[in-house]
Amino acid sequence: MTESLETGQEEASETGVKRAAYDKYGKYKYVVKLCNRILKELEALRVTQRYMVKGLEHEFMFEQEYVEDVACTDKVDRAILEELNYAGSYGILPRDVANRLKEYRLKPWNVTQRIRRMNKKLDSLIGQKAAEKVGKGWALTTFLRDAWGSTKEETERDRRATEVDDA
Repeated sequence: MTESLETGQEEASETGVKRAAYDKYGKYKYVVKLCNRILKELEALRVTQRYMVKGLEHEFMFEQEYVEDVACTDKVDRAILEELNYAGSYGILPRDVANRLKEYRLKPWNVTQRIRRMNKKLDSLIGQKAAEKVGKGWALTTFLRDAWGSTKEETERDRRATEVDDA
């Protein structure tokens, strides 16, 4: 009798239905675990993409609209980048940017904070920075100036034309 009982248990364990993963851990814990695994894989893909873009950066030409969409969250960020573009490669102090953009009621540290946030976003996606420190001020990087596709002389002409129109 014990022989048939043992074989019966062996057969049941061999042919038995195994529990699904969500039954073992609980449905909520399983979903959380699955989401975390997907997020890790996505981050690994982003890192790989960043390396690919960094290696092929001389092949890519990023347009102004794309860079603004990636880096900027609102029109204030776009206005800050525009002011940095007008300043040229010598840069501009955050307090001067804040004074020129009075309608947004920015303080100098707000300007610096926004520039750093834009740098962080661009660096995480394509491995480039929007602006760099030049002395105590900020200036657009060569990457962003190439994306804008304009020289300092062109921006100065545009700046003077807008000042004449305002006056």
